[in-house]
Amino acid sequence: MTRTTSYSKIGTSFANHLTVQHNKRQYANKKTGAHINTVEAVNAVVQRAIIGVYHRLGRKHLQRYLDKIIWRWNHRVPETKVRKRKSSSGLPSTETRTVWKPIPVVDQMRGLLCVAVGRQMRRTPSWGLRWP
Repeated sequence: MTRTTSYSKIGTSFANHLTVQHNKRQYANKKTGAHINTVEAVNAVVQRAIIGVYHRLGRKHLQRYLDKIIWRWNHRVPETKVRKRKSSSGLPSTETRTVWKPIPVVDQMRGLLCVAVGRQMRRTPSWGLRWP
């Protein structure tokens, strides 16, 4: 199975899956809004996690690691950074960029536990958490 075929098959399971044509050097489609930026960014985060934290992902727990990475991806907030500096001609210039920062762990736990008042948490057989 080629990459194009596998991606097309993945797309059939998603209702609004958009595609681009890499063989035509297309990386974004302005008409449909499809692009590969998110896929490449998530892939980079997974690669950094493997190199820096997990070192080896076994088949048994792979889904858990990926779930954790994607959960962190979905729980981050944009932060705008403005940097003022002088250009080579001596004129001041302003550079603005958006950096995505993870939500602090304490705030994540506060969000999870605010619905837990008066409830008990239990471990699942696969070591997850559930509400009884």
